[in-house]
This record gives sequence, structure tokens and C-alpha cells, in this order.
Amino acid sequence: MTGRHRRPPGPLRPEHAAALLYAVGSGRPVVEEGVVVFPGSTIPYAYRTVHQPDGRCDRYVVRLDPPPPEVPF
Repeated sequence: MTGRHRRPPGPLRPEHAAALLYAVGSGRPVVEEGVVVFPGSTIPYAYRTVHQPDGRCDRYVVRLDPPPPEVPF
């Protein structure tokens, strides 16, 4: 049973299923990395998904902020 603030896992997309099956079959973690812009947003996010050989999936998402403006001398 899920906790009060947890969502049940959604359906596994085919590209994630392939990486997960490869991780389980090879016995080594499989890492997917990239940059995504979510629908309705203009802010890019870097993501890393690590599929573990035991079937777990760890996902990390970090907002990519633009660099600060340069200060004229």
C-alpha cells in the first residue's frame, strides 16, 4: 500500500522497460542522462535515471539555471 503522499508507480514506458531489463539481465546499473523541457515551461532540467539490477529505478532532476549576467567593468 502506498503512503499518504506517494503516488503508485505509473506504467513503464517502452524505452525505460528496455533499460530496466538490460540492467536486470546484465547485473549492472544502466544510466540514462539528458536534458528535458516540460510541457508549458521554458526552463530546462537535467535528468539522470539509474536502473538498478534489483529492479529499482532512481531518478534525479536538477533545474538548469542560466548563468548570472556579466557585470561591466
